[in-house]
Amino acid sequence: MAILKVVIVGAGVVGASCARSLAREGADVVLLEQGEAPGVRGATAAGMGHITVNAADEASIQLCILGRKIWREDAPPSSEEDGFVEIGTLWMAEDDASLADLGLAASRLNEAGVAADLLEGSSLFEVEPALARDLRGGLRLPEDGAIYAPTAAASMVGEAVQIGATIRTSVKVLAVERGQVLLDDGTSISADAIVIATGLEALELCEETGVSIPILPREGHLAITSRGTCVLNHHVVEAAYQQGALGEVEDTVACAILPRSTGQLCIGSSRRPRRAGEVDSELIERIMVRSERFVPGISGLPVVRTWSGTRAATGDDRPLIGALPGIEGVWIAAGFEGLGITQAPAAAQLITCSILGQESPIDPGPWDPSRQMATS
Repeated sequence: MAILKVVIVGAGVVGASCARSLAREGADVVLLEQGEAPGVRGATAAGMGHITVNAADEASIQLCILGRKIWREDAPPSSEEDGFVEIGTLWMAEDDASLADLGLAASRLNEAGVAADLLEGSSLFEVEPALARDLRGGLRLPEDGAIYAPTAAASMVGEAVQIGATIRTSVKVLAVERGQVLLDDGTSISADAIVIATGLEALELCEETGVSIPILPREGHLAITSRGTCVLNHHVVEAAYQQGALGEVEDTVACAILPRSTGQLCIGSSRRPRRAGEVDSELIERIMVRSERFVPGISGLPVVRTWSGTRAATGDDRPLIGALPGIEGVWIAAGFEGLGITQAPAAAQLITCSILGQESPIDPGPWDPSRQMATS
């Protein structure tokens, strides 16, 4: 059987996951990255690094379960500071309505086989003593975790290269066409299959073919504290976070704080419907004020860096994973919003199965790009 040549555009955590998965299956993988190294640009570099099962709907739960399972069982070799750490997620309710919503989420997760415990009253503060004492309760997912995505992406690419893959960095892809990728130096690379894993940049890659990719930008801001300031045991997230992450986004701020194995706290989050720009100090202040409401005293911790990044989202809040309509031989994995790190290895399995004609581990239908794609 002839060896399949696959070109993957983008070496963030999604592209790196695809490279590792396809190389393991014997494909001749060529990975193209615009940055100087894997994982140093885009959402991979800017994201928190949380790995969580999101209870938005049954399909999302299944994709997150698969992604989390792979991270837990098959994370690439990393240092103690950068590797997968099981810290759990703790969703926080500040009123009875939010607690009721978390109760429904707990039921959905439990039905899917996910460990999820509804906490009320003092039980919340027993697991997370630093929280505000007037919170009504929370939902704990003890098997969730965190990873430093840039290092994870580099490690997965390293494994793929050891198997036989090739990576080319500092390469700008101008366009993707049937059977070839066009580069800005005037050359092209032919392929049996092409995977677009460039997040928001996927918008420009297929313009010449008349294929419109429905990817939407959502800017976010984060801050990180100095080492030795970690006052939390869990990734804590307010229940209202979901409202800002789904549907049409205007200008939202919600508390989401991730403890890092370096002894730091990564503090967010915000969403605005645009590409990332300069750091907005007023928005950072809003994030800190909101975080203070849930974790008293956190706004007084020393912050060593703030930054902004862009999440790539879709109109129906589901990523595009699968064959791209309108261009034979081209696949896409993009539009993960805030779950790209969690879902990256699961998406890689779906892409690999689709390219190689194998049975998918979960139903790929909900992520099929044809549900939102249009060609001209």
